[in-house]
Amino acid sequence: MIMDNVIEPTNLGLSEKSHSRLKQLKEEGHFLEMRDAYRFGIALALSKGIVPPQVPSPKATIFGVASLDPDRTIYTAVNLLIDTENQPVYLMAERLAEWGVNFIFEKSQVGQIDVVGLIESAKN
Repeated sequence: MIMDNVIEPTNLGLSEKSHSRLKQLKEEGHFLEMRDAYRFGIALALSKGIVPPQVPSPKATIFGVASLDPDRTIYTAVNLLIDTENQPVYLMAERLAEWGVNFIFEKSQVGQIDVVGLIESAKN
């Protein structure tokens, strides 16, 4: 997919470690679907102004962009809120998801995730 002369990836993922954590978040019932946790991780990172590093290797491909972001809401939010420095927007979304999934996973290790609390903290 080409947007503004930048070739966007058609598939997104996480590091293998974060992919395992994403699966565990679903298996433990914190999220109904892995894509919900992935999207929430992106939103959480955006809300906190995080500009994360590259996703570490090895990387696992998990989602097609078309199924993860069918209405391009993620693309639009990332593009508006972060200067991607002419890099693919979806690669930045992937980096945000990497940070967000790990943050959520760490919260899950001390009990049930307080989604409302996380949303409330994002407002500040």
